[in-house]
Amino acid sequence: MLKGLVISPGFALGRVHCLRHIQLENFEASTVDPTELENEIQRFRSALELSRAEINQLLELPQIKSSLEISNIFQAHLTLIDDPDLQKEVTQRIRTLSQDVQSVVSSVIKDYSNFFRNLPDPQFQGKAIDIMDVGKRILKNCSKRQTRQKDLHDTSEGIIVCAEDLTPSELVSLDPSRLLGIAIEQGTPTSHASILARSMGIPALIQVEGLMQKAQDWSFAILDGNAGQIILNPDSSLREKYSRELESYKERQRRIFEVLAEPSITRDNVRILLKANIGQPSDVDSVIKNYADGVGLYRTEFAYLTRRTFPTENELSDCYNSVISKLENRSVVIRTIDIGGDKISHLMGNSLERNPELGWRAVRMAMDCEEIFCTQLRAILKAAGNAANNQVSILFPMISNISELRKVKGLLFREQESMIHAGIPVPERIRIGIMIEIPSAALLAEKFAREVDFFSIGSNDLVQYTLAVDRTNSKVSHLYQPANPAVIKLISEVVRVGRANNIEVSLCGEMAGDSRYVILLLGLGIRELSMNAVLIPNVKQIIRNVSCAEIDQLIEPVLNLDTSEEIEAVLGKINRKIGIQ
Repeated sequence: MLKGLVISPGFALGRVHCLRHIQLENFEASTVDPTELENEIQRFRSALELSRAEINQLLELPQIKSSLEISNIFQAHLTLIDDPDLQKEVTQRIRTLSQDVQSVVSSVIKDYSNFFRNLPDPQFQGKAIDIMDVGKRILKNCSKRQTRQKDLHDTSEGIIVCAEDLTPSELVSLDPSRLLGIAIEQGTPTSHASILARSMGIPALIQVEGLMQKAQDWSFAILDGNAGQIILNPDSSLREKYSRELESYKERQRRIFEVLAEPSITRDNVRILLKANIGQPSDVDSVIKNYADGVGLYRTEFAYLTRRTFPTENELSDCYNSVISKLENRSVVIRTIDIGGDKISHLMGNSLERNPELGWRAVRMAMDCEEIFCTQLRAILKAAGNAANNQVSILFPMISNISELRKVKGLLFREQESMIHAGIPVPERIRIGIMIEIPSAALLAEKFAREVDFFSIGSNDLVQYTLAVDRTNSKVSHLYQPANPAVIKLISEVVRVGRANNIEVSLCGEMAGDSRYVILLLGLGIRELSMNAVLIPNVKQIIRNVSCAEIDQLIEPVLNLDTSEEIEAVLGKINRKIGIQ
């Protein structure tokens, strides 16, 4: 039995499939006859074409379309494949060194990857993984004779995939009808593979030490995504026990979906709004399917990350109108572009920064690119003018001080007045909110409350910035603690200010959809949560089976604890006491 960190709950019983990576080092250089050099170059070009086609097919998969983060990664893969410098370097080395295409591609990709890996910032070190991902795909497609290892199509049984780590390409290439669970030795909770596993609803563990040394291909295993363990070669009694657990889990899920249409109201009649995070119009289908109360966070970056030219005002407004019309009378909060950090757009001319998360991103970039920003503001206003009264709200990200907020509000009001004078139907007043994701914004909540209509706490960044932890860096990921006393104190203060000033406070991000923290957030006074739509059923089930009055009593002692470990332990006991799995 090996322990790991749960990134997606549930149970899986099946055969182990050990996924071994293609090692770039395995390709030794071989000399090519001068008359064959152009054939090698043509093999490279054909491999690029095939790789491009494969990635475009992946981008059409529902599990990728539903995740802006994952779509962004595969778009970056396409950008690398189309990189003229990469193509030039490979063709030049083939000609000058007279070497075969596979050894040349291997060496070039290693050089690219090492460049990022040796940069001082962990954010860019992580990009080396994506470069290796692309390199392996190109190498596979360069091969004259396609070979593969035993995969999911070679058996009718369900599979638990075990690997050192998983790239998005590897994960989405696995047959979803066979894939029951995932266990990997490395990884972080916010890695691209982790996000994708959660969105697909696959039970998954990361940071399982010694996994690949002990896991054997096609042996039987049990993955317990609730207790955070994988049991290799279990005896018959354990198999029987977990078979019953799995059936019980499926039955609970069935009952949850039977009452999914019921409102999320606690046993003492407190209404908790459960809204969805989306990244594009196609995501609205999941919003409706999971009975979300609306869209609490519409990330609008997708239109800028997947295009070769800037979207026009009409293109953006048509996009927003599509979301609004599908939602019917449900509310939608449209966040202005939050590009920068780990969301790099070639349109914005993003360049490498030493500390990208502390750099030129979100409203900082927007104010420097005023024409682009105002085009989006006009598009939002135009869409709001066609919507029901107060259906559309606007949300500004990465606000750190009052001056910043007043500047972006000034731009919004200027465009609004201009459109009214031009006879364009726009709302005379639109609800304005800010993301509370920087500690300074939380500490200044009292002042911000005089300037806006609502707060949206961005839990991912608030934890990251409060604790000074890069959540994508495996070396310090254990310090990324949503239940840290400092984070809890900031959330509690924002909720207090919101209530005192009649300001709505919601919380979005990974914490909102994590069943471990639902009780904590309710106890802190949060009454609106926004999450990936697929997580709403389980969160709603928790809410419908608890009482806020009871939670307040249970949570009060937690707020006086000193460490996140103590808080997590007490939360675990509370959750078990009230039956949260």
